[in-house]
Amino acid sequence: MTRPIVSISLCEEYEIQQVRKAVAEAMEHLGGMGNFVKPGDKVLLKVNLLFPSKPDEVVTSHPTVVKALIELIEKAGGKVIVGDSPGLAFTKSRLEKTYQKCQMDKAIEGTGAELNWNVESARVSNPDGKLLKSLEVIQIIEQVDKVITVPKLKTHTFTTFTGGTKILYGVIPGLTKAAYHAKLPDPKDFSDMLLDIQVYVKPTLTFMDGVIGMEGKGPSGGEAKKAGAFIASTDPVALDIVACNMIKLDPKTVPTISNAVERKMTTGKVEDIEIRGTSLENFSDLKFKLAMKKDMPIPRFILNFIGNRFTKKPVPDKNKCIGCGICATACPKHCIQIADKLAKINYKECIRCYCCHELCPERAIELK
Repeated sequence: MTRPIVSISLCEEYEIQQVRKAVAEAMEHLGGMGNFVKPGDKVLLKVNLLFPSKPDEVVTSHPTVVKALIELIEKAGGKVIVGDSPGLAFTKSRLEKTYQKCQMDKAIEGTGAELNWNVESARVSNPDGKLLKSLEVIQIIEQVDKVITVPKLKTHTFTTFTGGTKILYGVIPGLTKAAYHAKLPDPKDFSDMLLDIQVYVKPTLTFMDGVIGMEGKGPSGGEAKKAGAFIASTDPVALDIVACNMIKLDPKTVPTISNAVERKMTTGKVEDIEIRGTSLENFSDLKFKLAMKKDMPIPRFILNFIGNRFTKKPVPDKNKCIGCGICATACPKHCIQIADKLAKINYKECIRCYCCHELCPERAIELK
């Protein structure tokens, strides 16, 4: 197995000149953007736009990072399209609201980049997938030459960690994501599906924004946590392994990584990765809180019998819930209803995917 390379560069804040310098440094350790983008290449800069959120809420890709990457890609001769499929409906009105709130419109100012407005999807064959031999993706994926992703450094309620592999779930259009959640309620199976998407997309480069990440109940309900770094690699799993070590999270507890080890996509060991630039020793005092305390491992045949009665359940906070219905729309099992301006959950049907917690704009879903 070829030893993967991961680059780390330091960046203390989102001031544009600091970001430009650190982004360029991270790319220089990988040979420069010209190693990945050739003149005339059409590049999708696949950002993380979970839902309409201000940059200082640290839920989405920061616009200064996106701008710095656009500038490097254009300098290499590439044509950039910035896009993602946020949660809920994949429509132009939803994209417009999301781009504006996340300031992607400002990220492309002064550049030749465009925002993606194509809301069509495509059914594609994935013969090398383990669970998904075909999948539905946003059509723009099929219309570009290269895909570069920009994940945020965050812990996650369902998959423990969200990074270079998990961000690719955003190529699944809108509410189709809920259908995959419903079919694959177990985190291990769900993570195999994420790896299948990675196998299909084959991102050219993964560039993680860890200047300020999120610890605790990510990807949207946690707390801001400064890591002060960018992490870049051509190998999304290797990048995730390095990021986990950076925040003192055992990679073996992250299902996307443990599944990748089983599939011989990685050894899972940071010692088998070549790290260039800043050493992990620089982050010896850094540690992220997890979204939830890890449950004791229970054999699957027992889980099938007891169901999810011993896992944390999503509980609407009546003091925060405004009855907007976003959780009901996002729920893959359609087990949430709005009554008297409050979300009501049928726990017999709830699969503990935590989509309601993830997409609630009011942070009104607690996990208890």
